[in-house]
Amino acid sequence: MSDVDSRVQKARAQAGQMRVMGAVLIPMLVAAIGLPLIGEIYLVTFEPAPWAVEVGAPSAIVIKLLSYAPAIAAAAAVIMLQPVLVEYHEGRFVSAKASAAFASAGLSVLAALNLKLLVSPLAISLLGGNAFTWRFDPLDITLMVFAASVMMIGAALEAAVASLKAENDQIV
Repeated sequence: MSDVDSRVQKARAQAGQMRVMGAVLIPMLVAAIGLPLIGEIYLVTFEPAPWAVEVGAPSAIVIKLLSYAPAIAAAAAVIMLQPVLVEYHEGRFVSAKASAAFASAGLSVLAALNLKLLVSPLAISLLGGNAFTWRFDPLDITLMVFAASVMMIGAALEAAVASLKAENDQIV
């Protein structure tokens, strides 16, 4: 077996390991976001804090949902990358499905960043929650880097797929 074949097999094996790890960790990610959200919705509904009494139960529930929206969008991006690992594990390193998954995950991360920086704080303040304060923290940088890298890889894969398709069309 040549050096290239051994590297491809190693990459496929690593993608398979990451696929299994993702299958184990994604439910934990969903639980880490979903369970506290359920608890907070329960609390603002049945045992409201003074601020929740002031704005009312429906508004308090919407405020809690808006505060968790960026985390949900970021988790969705991680889940959207699972088809990429499936493609890589099957040896299809340059595929339209993988590039589409990268693109949709990148857009989801950008949505999470937009929700976190602008939409959620503004909507929460309009509903009577905390006053709008714009603050930038390390998570924002992480989201930007993750979005940029995922979208860049997706664009490179999409260009490679288009190039291979054009080359194959010329042969046929």
